[in-house]
Amino acid sequence: GTTGPPLGKRCLVFVDDLNMPTKETYGAQPPIELLRQWMDTGGWYDRKTSEFRNLVDLNFIAAMGPPGAGRPYLTGRYQRHYNLIFITPFETESLSRIFTTIMQWFLGRFSGAVGGIAQNVVKATIDLYDAMAAEMRPTPSKSHYTFNLRDISKVMGGIGLCQKQSLQSADDLIKCWTHEVHRVFYDRLVFKEDHDWFAEKVKVLMKDNFKKDYKSVVKSNCLVWCDFVDPKASYYQEVTDSEKLVEVVNECLNDYNTMAKRGMDLVLFMAAAEHVCKIVRVLKTPLGNCLLVGVGGSGRKSLAALGTFQAQQDSFTIELTKSYGMTEWHDDMKSLLISVGGKDKEVCFLLADTQIANENFLEETSGLLNNGEIPNLFNAEDKTQISELCTNKAAAAGRYGPAEVFAYFIEQCMKNLHIILCLSPIGEAFRQRVRKFPSLVNCCTIDWFHEWPGEALQSVANYFLKALDMSDETRDGVVEVCVAMQRSVFSLAQQYEREVGRYYYVTPTSYLELINAFKDLLGFKRNEVSTYKSRYDVGLDKIISTEKMVGEMQLELEELKPYLKKTAAETADLMVVIDGKQKEASATEEVVLKDEAEAQAMAAEAGEMKDSAQKDLDKAMPALAAAVDALNQLKKGDIVEVKAMKTPPNGVVLVSKALCWCFGVQPKKVAAPDGRGKVDDYWEPSKKFIWGDPKLLERLLDYDKDNIPEATIAKLAPLETDPEFEPDAIKKGSVAACGICKWVRAMIVYDAVAKMVGPKKEQLRQAEASLNTAMSALAEKKAMLKEVQDNVAKLLADLAAAKQKKEDLQNQYEVCSKRLITAEKLISGLGGEKSRWTASSEKLGVQYDNLTGDVLISSGIVAYLGTFLARYRHESVTAWIDLMRKNKVPSSSSFELRAVIGEEVVIRQWVIDKLPNDQLSIDNALILSRSRRWPLMIDPQIQANKWIRNSNGDKLKVLRLSMSNYARILEIAIANGDPVLMENIGVTLDPLLEPLLQKAVFKAGSVNMIRLGDSSVEYNSDFKFYLTTKLPNPHYSPEICVQVTLLNFMVTPDGLQDQMLGVLVAREEPEVEKKRQNLVVESAQSKAQLKEIEDRILYLLSVSTGNILDDEELISTLANSKVTSVKIEERVKEQEKTAQLVQQTRENYVPVAIRSSAMFFVVADLCKVEPTYQYSLEWFVDIYILAIKTAEKPERNLQKRLKCLENRFIELIFQRVCDSLFEKHKLMYSLLLTFKSMEVDSEVDMEEKGLLLVGGTTGAEIRPRPAADWLVDASWARISELADLDKGPWQGFSDRFAEDISLWQRVFDSDDPISEKWPRGIKDCMTPLQKSLVLLAVRTDQTIKGLQEIILHKLGKYYLEPPSFSLDAVYNDSTSTTPLIFVLSSGADPMAELIRLATKVDMLERKAAVSLGQGQGPKAEAAIKEGKEQGMWVILQNCHLSVSWMPRLEALVEELDPDKLAPEFRLWLSAMPSKDFPVSVLQNGSKMTVEPPKGLKSNLLRAYVGLDDDWFNEAGAQSKGCQHAFRKMLFGLFFFHGLIQERCNFGPLGWNIPYQFSEPDRQICADQLKIFLQDQDPIVPYKALQYTSSEANYGGRVTDADDRVTIAKIITDFYCADILKDDYKFSPSGIYYAPKLTNKEGYVEYIKGLPINQDPEIFGLHANANLTCAINEVMALLQTANSMQGKGGGGDGGKSSDEILTEMTTKYLREIQGPFDTEAASAKYPVDYNESLNTVLNQEMLRFNKLIVRVRASLADVGKAVKGLVVMDANLDEVALGILRNTRPPYWMKVSFPSLKPLSSYVADLVARLAFFSSWEKEGHPPTYWISGFYFTQSFMTGILQNYARKFGLAIDTLGWQYHVLNKSFADQETFTKPDTGCYIYGLFIEGARWDDESGCVAESFPKVLFSEIPYMHWDPIEKHKDPTDINRVYASPLYKTSERKGVLATTGHSSNRVITLLLSISESHTPKYWTKRGVACLCALDT
Repeated sequence: GTTGPPLGKRCLVFVDDLNMPTKETYGAQPPIELLRQWMDTGGWYDRKTSEFRNLVDLNFIAAMGPPGAGRPYLTGRYQRHYNLIFITPFETESLSRIFTTIMQWFLGRFSGAVGGIAQNVVKATIDLYDAMAAEMRPTPSKSHYTFNLRDISKVMGGIGLCQKQSLQSADDLIKCWTHEVHRVFYDRLVFKEDHDWFAEKVKVLMKDNFKKDYKSVVKSNCLVWCDFVDPKASYYQEVTDSEKLVEVVNECLNDYNTMAKRGMDLVLFMAAAEHVCKIVRVLKTPLGNCLLVGVGGSGRKSLAALGTFQAQQDSFTIELTKSYGMTEWHDDMKSLLISVGGKDKEVCFLLADTQIANENFLEETSGLLNNGEIPNLFNAEDKTQISELCTNKAAAAGRYGPAEVFAYFIEQCMKNLHIILCLSPIGEAFRQRVRKFPSLVNCCTIDWFHEWPGEALQSVANYFLKALDMSDETRDGVVEVCVAMQRSVFSLAQQYEREVGRYYYVTPTSYLELINAFKDLLGFKRNEVSTYKSRYDVGLDKIISTEKMVGEMQLELEELKPYLKKTAAETADLMVVIDGKQKEASATEEVVLKDEAEAQAMAAEAGEMKDSAQKDLDKAMPALAAAVDALNQLKKGDIVEVKAMKTPPNGVVLVSKALCWCFGVQPKKVAAPDGRGKVDDYWEPSKKFIWGDPKLLERLLDYDKDNIPEATIAKLAPLETDPEFEPDAIKKGSVAACGICKWVRAMIVYDAVAKMVGPKKEQLRQAEASLNTAMSALAEKKAMLKEVQDNVAKLLADLAAAKQKKEDLQNQYEVCSKRLITAEKLISGLGGEKSRWTASSEKLGVQYDNLTGDVLISSGIVAYLGTFLARYRHESVTAWIDLMRKNKVPSSSSFELRAVIGEEVVIRQWVIDKLPNDQLSIDNALILSRSRRWPLMIDPQIQANKWIRNSNGDKLKVLRLSMSNYARILEIAIANGDPVLMENIGVTLDPLLEPLLQKAVFKAGSVNMIRLGDSSVEYNSDFKFYLTTKLPNPHYSPEICVQVTLLNFMVTPDGLQDQMLGVLVAREEPEVEKKRQNLVVESAQSKAQLKEIEDRILYLLSVSTGNILDDEELISTLANSKVTSVKIEERVKEQEKTAQLVQQTRENYVPVAIRSSAMFFVVADLCKVEPTYQYSLEWFVDIYILAIKTAEKPERNLQKRLKCLENRFIELIFQRVCDSLFEKHKLMYSLLLTFKSMEVDSEVDMEEKGLLLVGGTTGAEIRPRPAADWLVDASWARISELADLDKGPWQGFSDRFAEDISLWQRVFDSDDPISEKWPRGIKDCMTPLQKSLVLLAVRTDQTIKGLQEIILHKLGKYYLEPPSFSLDAVYNDSTSTTPLIFVLSSGADPMAELIRLATKVDMLERKAAVSLGQGQGPKAEAAIKEGKEQGMWVILQNCHLSVSWMPRLEALVEELDPDKLAPEFRLWLSAMPSKDFPVSVLQNGSKMTVEPPKGLKSNLLRAYVGLDDDWFNEAGAQSKGCQHAFRKMLFGLFFFHGLIQERCNFGPLGWNIPYQFSEPDRQICADQLKIFLQDQDPIVPYKALQYTSSEANYGGRVTDADDRVTIAKIITDFYCADILKDDYKFSPSGIYYAPKLTNKEGYVEYIKGLPINQDPEIFGLHANANLTCAINEVMALLQTANSMQGKGGGGDGGKSSDEILTEMTTKYLREIQGPFDTEAASAKYPVDYNESLNTVLNQEMLRFNKLIVRVRASLADVGKAVKGLVVMDANLDEVALGILRNTRPPYWMKVSFPSLKPLSSYVADLVARLAFFSSWEKEGHPPTYWISGFYFTQSFMTGILQNYARKFGLAIDTLGWQYHVLNKSFADQETFTKPDTGCYIYGLFIEGARWDDESGCVAESFPKVLFSEIPYMHWDPIEKHKDPTDINRVYASPLYKTSERKGVLATTGHSSNRVITLLLSISESHTPKYWTKRGVACLCALDT
């Protein structure tokens, strides 16, 4: 169990950023706690084996930044384990010494002028670093402005890239230094003012340190250095020619595109080239890493890839797939690190924010940046591989042993790995990442990608548009407009977010899309328009020319007749001559043919001879070829080698002899070997004349092989059979001799063959001579024959010409005749078209001229505006038209997208395919059809989804990301070219889709491919991809925005009206609607046919060549078309007439359609209130159809029927939606329906409505307020705003109000102000809306009644009383495919009601319930599967607890197929409101809210409606008395249930804790009531019933002790003997009582007669209780309703957030004193047995000190963070937000006393408390104590009791308190004297009552006075048994620290809020129960 390093060694563990881990909820830092555990105990427990692992011989070295502002303080119990060493920043002198030494060493090899300013360079760099660190601070918007010494070394490292040639002079070094500081410091700056500051600073430093003027040194506006601009001089140098740089980078791009699988289509302007240079510079610097910051689409990744390629480094990036996680990441990292560390490759690792699927990726990348490794990445096997790769290299570097080899590997990783991070600055993610991972800034050179400059935008546009055919002026105008468009949409996106709360991002990619769309569309439209115009023009030309031809043809016919007769006679004479000549030619031809046959026979014989000779030659040729080949292979050296032989082998001698024979070289006579005579020696002569000949090989190759002398052959022949003359034998002696041997043998063979072939050749020669003679004779005879034949042919040609002439004349005559007839047809057929075609041609001409501007606007819409609503599109287009005019770009004066890029025939087909017939939807469809990017449609009502499905038919593949096999289906579709619809997209996309969205197609051979995940798929160009989301307002990142075309397909009023009208007319006038639908199709077809016919005619006219009158197809088509078109035109006229009749009929129903469709937008916007309020258009239409079916049908009265339809629909939509709304939103919903109806009827003033919904104030200037105490500032502000409306009753309203101020006070004081008479009778001339505005201003608490009057006046009483919910009705309306969804409120449980229903419909035994949570998904899925098969009920509870399983639930619900389900199957779901619950399930399901109804009346009604009739009738039926008691007490129970629920509305006055009493509580009490009464009849056990209800059933939920007292008192009003009396009333008003014995319907009737709004008196509360409750209710209602109206455009102005924070932190720091000197206080007030308050004072000071330190430190840090002196962390964020919103920061409240005050009041309260204790500490114990000022009030009270107990020698636990409230006059004393016993206290308030000074007891509150101050009190300790207080004459009032009342049990054993119970005297007329029900309590502090 003990582990550690090898014996005798110690292991050092270095922990960096020790205080970086964030504190968790309870203040601990888990990583640090783990380390502390080892330091305290020496090890850890193994969690698997529970064995203790002891680690020995360890030492820790840690490093951390200074604590504070984002870095927590270390706990003392951990810090004690360390020796602390504080490292102060380097002195400037030290830094200068270090870097000067380095720079002087480096620059020592340069010229003296360069080396001489090394110190100046260092000083300038350090000065700049200091200035940056001091001035450029990391504020929240510039969190990456942190600088460290690495930045200085980066500057030096950049200069270190220079070579001698780089720095020829000192000026060169200064320029290089300027460039490097720009790269290190300037490139990270965000704002223009920072750039300007930096530029000035560099100029000053240059002047100070180098004595140079900036302009004299740096002559270029764009200072760039690189080493690749000049291939001949590849050293680091300044780029003087920016165009050259762009050209070189473009060449690099071309090279990259040639080599890369997928090229990049980039336009490289100077700014982009600069970024490439910056990236290359970093990659060539040791340990160089880049952080590229810019929005998606700004070119970060593309330029990073290009820079890596230019730096000649390998590129590595991860490829995300759907399942990519930490395992795959670690595999990739292993591969990368082994490549760079083990294989010594320089690799650039590119990681973009879109690839950071897990934040751990970035954390581990941070580790790579810091130290080149990822902890615990490599296992043993990996380390073995690393060891194999690195051992030798490490040994060469003097590193041995596994540890040192691995360390060497890490060093190589650091050296060879360069990391480029691409992050987006959008949102909080960037700031959080920079804060969490400091190495992102410390270890990287930052390059901030700003919005493209105007010059860049212009250059890009010029680059793309230069090839377009347009004038220079127009092109310049187009470029300017493109730039202006980009910038205008950037502003539009900000406006869109501000006003509508929708997000859209404009990036450079959007700009490229604009330009490319413009290019493509302009070319297409120009071609289209010119083609159409050309066709019209050609058609017109043909008509005109035909008219002209008619006269000419008539004249021509007359001239032809005589000429035709003469030609016929001449032809007959010629035929006689030709007949004779033909006979003569035949005789000559016969002779020639005979001679020709003989010559051919001779030629055949000669050919045979030639073939025979050639056959013999072919035998010798292979040997000859082999010999020649052998010779060719010989080298000169081979010959020399032979010549050099002293004693050649016999074979060589033989070869030499043969050569001598061949070339006639004479032998030399030498003595024979045996000495007897002489022999011929050929070796010596051959050496001289043969082997010594340098041209030997040429002589051999050119040898005359056809004429070898016989003598020579005779000598050579024996060699052929000589075994020693075999090539293989000779090769052993010499290669050259072997080759020549082959040649000699070939000569022998060739000669033999040549001798055989010779005679044959002679015979062949003679045969060929004879043949030539014969052929010459034959040629002469053929010439004679040809002459004769030519003569005959000429005569025949003359005859043919004569005949042809005759036929031509005949044809010409006939053609002329036919053409005359055809011309008449053509003229009559096209006569009517002439004027129309002329007009069309002229129109197209104008259109062509305006195409440039119109297409540019269209391109802007396609590129930018798809996501915007119609109003914003219109504003943009209007502005763009003005831009066209201003920049002289020809365009139309008005613009319509469909007129420019739409085709009416196609649009009509789209509409037939269910595309909504409104302009926005049609524009969306046009954008989709013209965009180059795939569309992502925001489609919450699935309109686009339906259109796409209908348009693409059966080929369409519908997929979802939740489908497990979607990737496979997608791959097949891409390969087959099938369209794919990807539904239900969320706010993020699967990374797998990225290549598809980018259309990243690459070539593999000749095939187009695309990569999906880890597989490549063949890409079919027919493939189409559509994406839709049901999210109504998705927030897509810039990366997604640039990859897709976002289209907003949300329902529009026009489109929905058309749809609703169609549905209505189809039901009301089915024949008319059917006729209309047929008309739409037929009309579309007719117009399409007419267009097709016209296109066909124009096409034939345009392609017709020659004489148009000869084109039979054209004439035939024209004739047929004319007939067809006439018929079609007649049909069209009939259709138009029918259409008018249909339209007239439809017009009657338009008002209903308008009203109904308007209601949808109210319903659809409810999702802004709660995420569960989701309703689909399909569901809405179903309700609409149901209304049509069920509405009353008056006989023959259309207007009444229409009214019935309107009323029924609103009634149904109100009823159905109310079932799914929480009670608090139902009145708001009624109000919105009312307002929408009033809007439709033009009965509402929108200004008044807007003012009401914003709460009556918009922040306008307020008039001087009249002097009236009752008129508060808020009321007067609202009155001023009303007067500002200045119309109707509001003209001079504020002045009249001020004049009638006393009369208005009567209205203010009235209990029912709406019934009160208003001054000057103004109420009588006001609308209900106007009355509500007055009530909002004067009596805000009564505004609800005003709103109810608005609803009552417009819609009726029904809409004020939401219908009771019936589960039975919902179940009966449902189907097996409809999920039934319970939307829960806290504490609600629908299971009891569900079980009741299951019992009723016999499904109790056939249900399966699963409570969802971790790991329950599979069980739920299995239950659904079983339920579908067996027809069961499946109940999935608490769906909100299983967020991860929700997508699967959505898929399961969508798979429900009615054909495959048992009809009994139902899927019941329950969930709390959650944004994660699937929208589609909510939209298609039946939603039911499970919560108490709002109001006593609704509560009672639901209780009785839900009662089972049999149960009610049978209960107590055993006796009349029992039944009477049961029904009376049951009503009392139901009333009690409603009452305690409604008390929650009154906040702490009702209950300290808002309990969620549920219907099961009521039901079990009802069952117990029935059992108790039946079992104990005739006795009624009141006490038992009271106990079971208030203590057990309902009381079980009540956790607060004071609330338990309250509920026990309330139940006695209903479970009492008096309730059985018919005259017993529940409240003084007498309205509420238990009705006499009756049936269930009787009780329901009584309940329906109760008031809608109950007064507080029924709850036992004062009328004031309603004030706060009513004000909060109405303001919440109006605020919620207003949130659904969308935001208005807010103007700029006022102080910035930073200014406010600076001002307020300074103010608060000035007001809040520093910590108390507790040591001095302890000395002055030591622990004293007789004075316990000394200890209390010291303890309070300690507590306040903890708060003071935190408050002051955080305020100071916020002030510093605004200035950038510290980094803003989460705690400081809370404080800053609190200051801006005037709310208490949670960070303070963790150590603060309880308070509910806004921040400004809280600070004032804190200052007052500190002042109280400061005064106590300075002046001694005060005579009176501010009880509210104590932090821990109970300690003060204990101190008083201790003093008393010790004074009188009593046990403290025997003491209690006597509370004496003193007269108010007591406070008027100038000085106070301490009492003998106890203490005087002040500062308490009473809520729910007041203290009556005269009677000395608790009394009723004054009207509208919510809190009253309690006078000074004397709290006097007393022995409990001596306390004379009469408990029945006092009210035991709890004392709380805040009005929230509820608290938690603190560690001291006391409540965090409740202090004590005060006994306050009450009058004789009241009982303690009375004040308990009143909710009276005392408070230490108010909320303001």
